[in-house]
Amino acid sequence: MGTTCQAARRRISQRGRDGATRSITIFFTKDSASNSQVDLPAARPYAEELLIAELAVQRAAIATKRVLRSLNLTQAAVAGEANQYLDRQNPPPSEAPSPASGSEAVSHAKLDKTPVTIADYAAQALLISAFSKAFPVDRFSFIGEEDAGELSRNAALAEQVWALVAGTRLDDAAAEAKLGRPGSLAEMLDLINRCGKKDATRKLAGRCWVMDPVDGTSAFLQGGQYAIALALIEGGEEKVGVVGCPNLRFEPPVPAVTGEDASYSGVYKVEESVVDVAGMGLMLAAVKGQGATVRPIGTSALSPSVRVDRRRLPAPALQDLQFVDSSNSPATWTHKVKRMAELTQGGYPGTDIYSSHMRYAAMVLGGRENVQVRVPQLLPSYPGAFWSVWDHAGSQLIYTESGAGKVTDIAGRPIQFGAGAKLSASWGIITADEHVYGDILSLVTQMQNEDKEVDAKRAEQMAGAKTATIETGMVEAAKTARRLGTTSNL
Repeated sequence: MGTTCQAARRRISQRGRDGATRSITIFFTKDSASNSQVDLPAARPYAEELLIAELAVQRAAIATKRVLRSLNLTQAAVAGEANQYLDRQNPPPSEAPSPASGSEAVSHAKLDKTPVTIADYAAQALLISAFSKAFPVDRFSFIGEEDAGELSRNAALAEQVWALVAGTRLDDAAAEAKLGRPGSLAEMLDLINRCGKKDATRKLAGRCWVMDPVDGTSAFLQGGQYAIALALIEGGEEKVGVVGCPNLRFEPPVPAVTGEDASYSGVYKVEESVVDVAGMGLMLAAVKGQGATVRPIGTSALSPSVRVDRRRLPAPALQDLQFVDSSNSPATWTHKVKRMAELTQGGYPGTDIYSSHMRYAAMVLGGRENVQVRVPQLLPSYPGAFWSVWDHAGSQLIYTESGAGKVTDIAGRPIQFGAGAKLSASWGIITADEHVYGDILSLVTQMQNEDKEVDAKRAEQMAGAKTATIETGMVEAAKTARRLGTTSNL
């Protein structure tokens, strides 16, 4: 079955953090094969996996928004909390806004002090149950951040998670019927444990679903941007990627008439404090070799999607680059990214977002001038130096499939998703438009070499100082020996 595409151009208004309204033009193409509500789209590879993944992410988004709304955050409160969050380094869970009465367990601190929510556990259970039913062969092929250890020790918390899972479903009966769901609290705990950390060293050689049920939990608790990320890894490669952005306030354009001379001016800038409080946000998706799409998240069957085609946008010049970053991230060297912005005369931070997947979303929905460089603080020899696969899988595929994008590590190597729960075969991230990627890689390499030279000189200086100290000590020891020898002879 063939597909038809129509040009789409629409001017929309976006209110920024400063209160000003910006009018922007966004280009998409409509793909008639991607708009099926419940039935499978055209018989393309991974069509069923994509459909189930999108329905599952939509249902998980409903659960997370229920929890978020229980925090009773207004738009004004969201802006205030998000701005405060951006000004803090690693805000502790205790500083999250107070939940509404009766929801005091909305947030909980894990043993490693990373805030985790009922939404995290519930979303993971709902995601795994969907794939366990649709693809029984995959029922134990999951990699994710959470396990049920804490829920097993905290009966009250487990009951609240179960109440959220049991009460969350799609409004459309046919769509809901395609997704599995746990029948009991015990079954829910079993599902969550299928993503347990016991699988952290398992290589992703066959099919494996990688998920981050709530990426950016700290920002989520502050009312900022967060994502529900999902990827199908097969043979060590991303095949399907779906990312729900429930707080991203954005109205996908209605396709214009066929043959319209499409154009693009300006970019959509994702901001931490510009959120969709009343709505459900949007969903990005891609299948390898089939392009990327965006659609609004709903509460029933899937809404129509439109295809993102970034190749129609103007190629960027180095001086026009906008660096997407998380300025308060403890995992990367922010000063190096700032230095790159200075060298290219680009903007920093062009977009400042805490959630890893939301930074990729900012690049998909923004102009081709957006670039992201992540240089790890820890060296590969240090424990915990490598990043988690669920913080990147799916979004990288969506970015490259949206057109003109390239993703590698800072050595220029493709990201290796088959290494396991950690990206242990990849070091750092470069995400950039193919037109400027080579220049960015050269700059990163130059800066890395300069750092090595500085480190070598520092080591040489330290070695020289140590040698001088030893020599000085030997001279003093010789003087002392001579003095003592003279005295004894007397």
